[in-house]
Amino acid sequence: MTPRAGYPARHQNPGVERLTRVVEAGYRRCHGAPKEHEGVHPVMTAHAAEPTPVVPPMPERNPKALRAAIAQHAPQLLPNFDEHWKWAVADAYDISTVPAFMARWWGEFAVARDPKLDAHMADLHHRAAESTDIAEAKALLEEASHIRHEVQRLEPGQ
Repeated sequence: MTPRAGYPARHQNPGVERLTRVVEAGYRRCHGAPKEHEGVHPVMTAHAAEPTPVVPPMPERNPKALRAAIAQHAPQLLPNFDEHWKWAVADAYDISTVPAFMARWWGEFAVARDPKLDAHMADLHHRAAESTDIAEAKALLEEASHIRHEVQRLEPGQ
């Protein structure tokens, strides 16, 4: 794949590019399109001035690899991950629950590993909770749901 000009290397992956487009479209719907000033795109200048955090790749799609990735890159999720594992799988002595467990935590890690995406999701949920307009709240939650569905499509290494 040919790298796209103006995008950090982490956006050269098709899955990440698709997710980036979804988030950018949602941002434009919520905040409007950025305005140009003297031919310089304000978003590009802000990104050039601040270091771009590197989003770690998705791990192999198994509980052990996912737990290790959470421990390394999103340790705030680890207590809930371990508690959910104990309740849903270990104490139940039922491995049939592993696919549902993995689906949930795959999405949780995919969002938490990217600080900008995590902040955007938190903003969507906060604004939906504070909204007095049911249509606006619904639209915000639908956008969050769409992002959650998109991150489920990410593959290991993306």
